[in-house]
Amino acid sequence: MTASPWLPLRRLVPLAALTALAACAPSEFRDDAPGRAQAFPPVRTQTLTPSAGTPSAALDAPAQTGRRTWSQTQGVPPKAAPSRPNDDDPQPRRRRGSSSPPPDPAALPQPPRPVPLPPVPSTQAATDAFKRDLIRPEVDRMRTDDAMGRLDPLGQRDLMRRENDLRQLGDPLAR
Repeated sequence: MTASPWLPLRRLVPLAALTALAACAPSEFRDDAPGRAQAFPPVRTQTLTPSAGTPSAALDAPAQTGRRTWSQTQGVPPKAAPSRPNDDDPQPRRRRGSSSPPPDPAALPQPPRPVPLPPVPSTQAATDAFKRDLIRPEVDRMRTDDAMGRLDPLGQRDLMRRENDLRQLGDPLAR
């Protein structure tokens, strides 16, 4: 079996692809950008001044501490505070958008109004009639048993409850 002459090249292909991607990357992702802004604000440090002997808070002052900050070594100028326009500025504020006034809302086309639907008919009467039809045969049987003396006191209590239910449901035959 012979070794493939392409084996060493196959190992270099991923490295070549990564190199090509790095060359095409925007400058903000590469370290060789000369004018890159500082990513974090300066760190407050406490320095001990030899003359006073008390700690004082300094904002990375190179003259006092003898250290240089990253932005000074990289040559990045410090950020200036954003300037606010003065009241006596000669430039008037520019307005964005159209210079014409907005259209009259009454002249705009109105959305179609929904057609009112009739109220949903109540199903309460149908429900009551259905319940009456279920209870009535049982009440009739219990009334017959009570007339013959076959109902015990608990059965008589159930009969009274069922008759009361029929009365509430509007049964014309309820006692």
